[in-house]
Amino acid sequence: MKKILIILICNLQFVICNFLCSEQLVERTLTLKESIDMAISNSQPLLSADLDMKIAGQRLKEARSIMFPQLEFNANYSRFEAESPLLLSPPLGNTILPQKISAETDEIENYYTTKISLSQIIWRGAKFSATKKFANAALEAAKSDYTVIKNKAIFLTKKAFYRLLAIKKKIDICNETMELLMKEKPQGLNSKNRFIAERILSRINNKKQEIEKEFEIAKINYLEAIGIEFNTIFTIKGELKYEKVSADLNKCLAWAMEYRTELKKTELQEQMDALSLNLSVSGRYPTIAVGGNYQVEDKEWPFEKKSWNATINLTYPLFDGFAQFARIKQKKYQLRQAQIRRANIADSIKAQVRKSFIEYEHAIKHFEQKDKEMESISSDKRTIFKNLSYLEYIEISEIIMNSELEYVDIIKDVIIAKSDLENAIGRSLE
Repeated sequence: MKKILIILICNLQFVICNFLCSEQLVERTLTLKESIDMAISNSQPLLSADLDMKIAGQRLKEARSIMFPQLEFNANYSRFEAESPLLLSPPLGNTILPQKISAETDEIENYYTTKISLSQIIWRGAKFSATKKFANAALEAAKSDYTVIKNKAIFLTKKAFYRLLAIKKKIDICNETMELLMKEKPQGLNSKNRFIAERILSRINNKKQEIEKEFEIAKINYLEAIGIEFNTIFTIKGELKYEKVSADLNKCLAWAMEYRTELKKTELQEQMDALSLNLSVSGRYPTIAVGGNYQVEDKEWPFEKKSWNATINLTYPLFDGFAQFARIKQKKYQLRQAQIRRANIADSIKAQVRKSFIEYEHAIKHFEQKDKEMESISSDKRTIFKNLSYLEYIEISEIIMNSELEYVDIIKDVIIAKSDLENAIGRSLE
């Protein structure tokens, strides 16, 4: 019975192990869209930027709250002994405890108060509107940061995806060439031709091994770009194809000035600095507030003493040791600094667009030249291989293979150059 039980346990463990292994070896097939979605959902900087947006949104709600009146309820119980009226500290309700009625008694008093307070600041210069606008600008700046990080994540994912797809295509080309050459390999070559043939086959095999090494590195870069585990077993599905999309430099520059969120952020920062200046200037103006209190109090229940007030308050700042003037000067310098920064970023974006445009135009020309060359090779392939010796056959096969590998790289380069230009202008060219 024990032996049967042990055998059953072993079989069960074997089945579980096989199941776990089969689960681990499941290959995931990822398209470009799925890769981009995963990169967006797994990006730590993007998740942090999303939280920054939510924080900025709550700060905007907090800024809006200063437009509403403040309502408070306070209940207080004190045991005291005081020879003169005693004012409690703010955390204890700003309550005044009365002095002893008779100085001859040493009795400790009980005192109860219940109070409702309502207050509303009516005018405080431009502080209310400036504070709300400042919080709104901060929210827009956080959204701008999110867009910048998102666009970067998308561009890096596209770049890694197409590089991996190109290398995968190159491996297929090498394998096909090797299979054809090994299939056609004749017998009875003299030593010279055999040596040359072996060297060519060795070169092709070395090329394939080098590409396979690049493939493993490209897989790591791809997994890093989309933010999943490096031991993930996967394959990618896509088409390495380029369809020409023309680009105009002046239009690209105009789009960049309109769509690049980095430039929008500097404009928002300039607005925030201008609002900070307004907030500093508002410190020179008086503050007007209205409010009231209703309070019942006594030493025992029922409370017989009742008090109320309605108040209009005016506070005007007269002198603070010139601190206000220093703050205003500081904000003016920060505003000027933001203006300089915006001009610098605008120049940097224009330079990036021009460089990306040159790279894209060059990649298109290179692609068109190679595309015609490959069409010519494809149409002449049948006639090229007629009546050739094996040595000539493998030499031409190697030349064609290298041309196909170059063509794959050129397609990849023009696709990435297009993505780079789109990233530089902040929108699609189509």
